[in-house]
Formats: sequence, structure tokens, C-alpha cells
Amino acid sequence: MPRPAPSRRTLAALALLAASSASPLAAQSSTATSPPPMLGGTDAAIAGGFALGTLGAFALDRTLAERLQRPGVRRSRALSRTATVFRLAAQPGVLVGLPVVYLVGRATKQDGMADVGLHGTEAVAVALVSTTIVKAIVGRARPAVDVHDPSNVALLRGITRGGEFQSFPSGHATTAFAAAAALTAETVRRRPDARWLVGVPAYGAASLVGWSRMFDNRHWASDVVAGAGFGTLAGVAVVRYQHTRPRNRLDRWFLGASIDGRGAVPMAFVR
Repeated sequence: MPRPAPSRRTLAALALLAASSASPLAAQSSTATSPPPMLGGTDAAIAGGFALGTLGAFALDRTLAERLQRPGVRRSRALSRTATVFRLAAQPGVLVGLPVVYLVGRATKQDGMADVGLHGTEAVAVALVSTTIVKAIVGRARPAVDVHDPSNVALLRGITRGGEFQSFPSGHATTAFAAAAALTAETVRRRPDARWLVGVPAYGAASLVGWSRMFDNRHWASDVVAGAGFGTLAGVAVVRYQHTRPRNRLDRWFLGASIDGRGAVPMAFVR
């Protein structure tokens, strides 16, 4: 008897639920004397856009996964090495690199660098906690389990069956996009003219991280798009939240002088 599996409508509902979770916060209003909420209308739009992108990617999951696992593709050493580089760049690269950036910034009194390191680390942490919870609840099988069946989902199976059933969303994509969003947001605060100079390579590298997980047969395309959404939203929201509350306890403790927001981002981050 064939295994009953949820239809794509189940995955669609989960993606839309993730996007709609921003709505209550987005509906909050701010006053002249109170800082804005962590999530606002723009963030709801970002979440909605990525939710729609995730829904669109569902239709391509099986086709893209099968093509990436063709023998001719698998034999390419260049593709294999590229995938490995970008996978490691996200984890452990970003997870180690951002705290190091913070420590170097503090040691050299470069406030902008310390901001990037701390707020980037916070964004990654927020995003990964969110995706870890969703992974456990959704229980989606990785393409390595069956590359022909992207609808293999069973709620809470991520808890009972472990890593092979924690495909949705991609943790590596989440990490990479959270770092890219935080770096871009921090740079734009100080150098608005450097938005594209920093954003294009940062988000481009994050996209290649997502591709690497598809190449390695560890994630479906929709996993990557969803992870990109979680990461981008976390990066943008955390940076804005921290800078609209410049005297918050966490920043006072870790950033010291940089909480006035006047520190410049080192040119190493905008080249």
C-alpha cells in the first residue's frame, strides 16, 4: 500500500503560516516616544514575498533535484568543489566568522565592525532558532531519502526520526542570508551609496550556499527559498531593532562606544 503523504497544499499552508506570523507585529503602531516594533509592514512584505517564492519553488522541487543528481552533473569536480566551499562558508564559516569580526572590531576600536559582528551573530541566532523549530514540526524528508518525492512530509517527524526528516527549511541558507542581510543593513546605515556594492556579492554568495545544499542532495529548492526568507527577515529586523534601541542592555554590554551609531564600517566590508 503506498505511503499516504501530504499534498503540496500542506507545504503551502506551512509557508503561508510562516509569512503571516509577522502580521500581528506588523500591525503594531509606533509613537514619537516609542521605538518601532521589531517587525513592521516592510518585513511583512518581505515574508509574504518569500512565502510566495517558496510556493512557486514547490513546483520545481522534483525537476531540479533530479537534474542535479544526473551522473554527468555528479561527475563534475568543479561543481563538487564549489558546493563544498560554499557549504563550509556558511557552516561553520559564518558561525565562527561573525563572532571573530565582533572581537576584532572591539579590540581595534572599529565600532562599525563590532556592530556587524554582534548584530550579524544575533540575526543568525534568531533565524536558526526559528528554522530549527519549523524543521522539527514539518518533518519533511530530504531529497536524499527519495529524490522523486518532494511531498514526503509528516508533522513532528523531524523530532521522532531526526535529521533526514528535517529538510524544510534549509539551515545553511538561513545562516547565509541572515549574515548577508545583516551585513548589508549595517553598511547601508552608514554608507547608503554602498548598498549594491555590498548587497550584490553578499546575497549572491548566500544564493550559492543554497545551491550547494541542493547540489549535495540535502535540500529541495523550496527549502532553500524558505531558509532565505527566514534569514533575510531576521537580518533586516535585528539590525533595525537594535539601532532603534541604541541604549538596550545587550548593545551597552557588548558594543560600548559603538552604540551611538557613528562608527564607520571598514572598507573591507564595502569592497
